[in-house]
Amino acid sequence: MTINLDRERIYIHCPRCNFWARPFLRQVRHRETIVCGGCKANIHLDDHLGSFRKAQRQVNKALEELQAQLGNMTINIRL
Repeated sequence: MTINLDRERIYIHCPRCNFWARPFLRQVRHRETIVCGGCKANIHLDDHLGSFRKAQRQVNKALEELQAQLGNMTINIRL
């Protein structure tokens, strides 16, 4: 089981005018440039040291471990 966070949005503010922007995490991962809706400045998104990719790997690994543990559980029901 894996989870894809690319279509999730985050909130960031423009360093120039503090206008809020909501880029997709995919845009951060691809280090895209977005345009501020307030002052029209270019905002370069940077996944510093690949932190998003590392976090996504950790989340997916934890989900796989959880799925494995849940698969090992047995429930006895008496009627």
